[in-house]
Amino acid sequence: MNQYLGIVLLDWVELTGYAASFLVFLTFCMKTLIPLRLLAIASNVVFILYALGAGLVPVLLLHAALLPLNILRTYEQIKIHRRVQRVTDGSADVDSLIPFMHARLGPAGEVLFRKNDIAKDIFYISKGSVEIPEIGKTLGPGTLFGEMALFNDDHTRTASAICLENCDLMVISEADIIRHCTTDPAFGLFLAKLVVSRMTENQQEQTRKIT
Repeated sequence: MNQYLGIVLLDWVELTGYAASFLVFLTFCMKTLIPLRLLAIASNVVFILYALGAGLVPVLLLHAALLPLNILRTYEQIKIHRRVQRVTDGSADVDSLIPFMHARLGPAGEVLFRKNDIAKDIFYISKGSVEIPEIGKTLGPGTLFGEMALFNDDHTRTASAICLENCDLMVISEADIIRHCTTDPAFGLFLAKLVVSRMTENQQEQTRKIT
């Protein structure tokens, strides 16, 4: 009887080991991160059961440590997925970009950039006013500007920008934009929608002037 129970226990432990190994194999077949993480969590749980049954302390410690890490990474991926979904369903609100920017002062008379300069930053006016002399336009608080040049083929400014008074500005550099796009899909999607929205606004404004 004891020998029979030993065989059954051995079979149970061995089958658990095969199941855990199969789950690990499946993780390499996943093309998206959330299903991959869920399979990784399942494999951790099954490996823990296998290690307990087989008395494999190193395997037990490894997967006991990996389990909470995989749960955390899954939670982070779900948050990113939800953010992307909100960006997809919502409008390109400039306020969503502000948390990614840093503050700087623009003293009266400072030239933020000149026409034909290489574009390196996007600006947002929190307080004050900025003149675009080539077109005789003044930008006030709540205005985002300088973003279109970052996406031009030649990467150059099409006009200058000069602070008419002391300004409180928010700025994000091209390097930060690239970094955020690489690490945060929601940011990249939002920025794409913002640029398209701004292009549409510019076209509508030009059409109104013509008509």
